[in-house]
Amino acid sequence: MSKQIQRYQKILESIPCHPDSISTLDIRDLLLSSALLPTSTDEKSQLRTVQRCINKVVTDNTNIEMDDESRPYRYQIAKGHRHPVKPDGMSSVVSLQIIEKEIKSMLPPTLRSDVDAIFSSLKRENTKQTKLWNERFCYFQNEFPLVAPTIGNEFFRQIEQALLKKKDIVFTYQKRGATEPKEYTASPLGLFLYGNSFYLVALIPRSHSEFRTYALCRIHSLKLGFSSEKTIEKFDVRKYVQKNSRHFSGGNILKVVLKIENYNGLHLIEETLLSKEQKIISSDGGYTTIEADVRDSHTFEWWLMKNANIVKVISPIALRNKIISMLQESLKLYNSI
Repeated sequence: MSKQIQRYQKILESIPCHPDSISTLDIRDLLLSSALLPTSTDEKSQLRTVQRCINKVVTDNTNIEMDDESRPYRYQIAKGHRHPVKPDGMSSVVSLQIIEKEIKSMLPPTLRSDVDAIFSSLKRENTKQTKLWNERFCYFQNEFPLVAPTIGNEFFRQIEQALLKKKDIVFTYQKRGATEPKEYTASPLGLFLYGNSFYLVALIPRSHSEFRTYALCRIHSLKLGFSSEKTIEKFDVRKYVQKNSRHFSGGNILKVVLKIENYNGLHLIEETLLSKEQKIISSDGGYTTIEADVRDSHTFEWWLMKNANIVKVISPIALRNKIISMLQESLKLYNSI
């Protein structure tokens, strides 16, 4: 993280909420103590650097008030506004814990040090509300978390350079099931994160329509190639994945009818619904039959397999038969020696 970004972050953190305030000199001293200002320059040079950074912070955050009648100027977060960085209550602490548990582990290693610095500064804040909710709230993931695959730090930088300079990349890639990696050349179009794995969408050279998706964790080596012979000026990764990759984004909306055991599946019937369009068709003493609109996806099929002991697919028939076949294959695996 550059010194300029660190100064910006430190200044933003240091500005208190109304009725407290902080002066330009106080901010200068804080930056000096944090080794974010050069000690070799004179006081006027230091203050000019500080003031430029403060002006940028104030411009970017409209809830910061400046008292220009006092000398030196003083700054505070306006009355009634929450601090843009510091957690000051339950919602901020909850958000921080969820981000740390769910998102931080998904980030590429090159970004984690910057995020660690943000989390570290936020955790040092000990306002009354923050301390209360840090003690009285805890977030637990509701699924078994898989360990994020290891990806070379340099890959992200090289892909970014290829996108900026419109160059191809040359990389060795080991396909699923292959014993050895092979060399490929492609024009990168973008990245997306699915679960905790990164994927590259790329265009096959000398083609406008042959797209490929590569898991970054299966790339062994990567380097910049020559300028792309054909490039796509505008490419929306989200729209491409949603349209072409059912495995990642899901297909069309599917109307399903499911029979759910009441005791173990009550939450699926009354609380954590499968969709907003879910409705009860019938119910007896032990089971409830529901109809819901869900995304036709592998993720939904995996969910059905996970809950096969309490959820039964009634329709559509194609999905029902597929789940039956998967369950039979699972049973064969367990019946084998």
